Amino acid sequence: MKPSSLLNNLPVNVAGGSPNRFAYAVLKQTLRPRRTLLVLALLVLGCYTSSLAYEDYGGCTACHGNFRGSTSTKGTIFPNNNNHDMHRNSSNMGTACNLCHFGSDRVPTFIGKSNGTSNNSGLGCTGCHVSAGLRAHHVNNGVAECLDCHDAEAAPPENVKPPYYGTPDTKANNPGNTVQVANTNENWSVGDFLGLDNDGNNLYDLADYAIGPYRILSISPEGNNVRVTWLTAGGRTNTVQAAAAVSATYSDLGASVVIPGVGLVTTNFLDVGGATNLARFYRMKSVVP
Repeated sequence: MKPSSLLNNLPVNVAGGSPNRFAYAVLKQTLRPRRTLLVLALLVLGCYTSSLAYEDYGGCTACHGNFRGSTSTKGTIFPNNNNHDMHRNSSNMGTACNLCHFGSDRVPTFIGKSNGTSNNSGLGCTGCHVSAGLRAHHVNNGVAECLDCHDAEAAPPENVKPPYYGTPDTKANNPGNTVQVANTNENWSVGDFLGLDNDGNNLYDLADYAIGPYRILSISPEGNNVRVTWLTAGGRTNTVQAAAAVSATYSDLGASVVIPGVGLVTTNFLDVGGATNLARFYRMKSVVP
């Protein structure tokens, strides 16, 4: 994951001084350094029993439920009460059977191989659930058996289409739920509009900074105070920071704000006494796992 920043000049004189003293908004991502662990023995974590569990979907059921079930153990509800039918039915994802299944018996369903089609090589589940991102998501949630056999590697950003997306063999096309409309983008389950965590950083679709917008909308004086309003997305953790000069050290203004819900969210923070400063510069800090 690469850090990104965006500098916005906002022509708002928050200090009551000369007209050229404006508030700046700097968007900054704080990244947790990656660490590669050498695992010398198989470690049983959570509901996963061994690294061999990842060869086919049979090892995933304890945490993710029966693939023909109506819900997952995570609470996801599937249309027609059947996860398999959600993937297969033309009224939903309309995915070609050979994208997922291997051999003539169809079972087991392998994570990393399938028959494929004339349009797609047989990548099994990883044709939509990118392998590097799938491993990173598990590692970031305390399930590290993947590293027994696989090296840690950076996953493509959330906005990069997985291999099967946008091909004639499935309706899956957009890797981000940019609109909350059923049966489009990654909105195939019932009602949650959460989508997938393709890059494994625990930020789903719009919550991921590669997809969802993140910017300060306004900085407005209110008496001796200043209200900072910004556009973000549910599932993020944001912190308002301020400094006396654009290149000075920025300090947090209060605790981090955990943004609730799913989808785009406009929220604000009141900097009490902020307008009493000769000059005040603001930026948003985000925490990315």
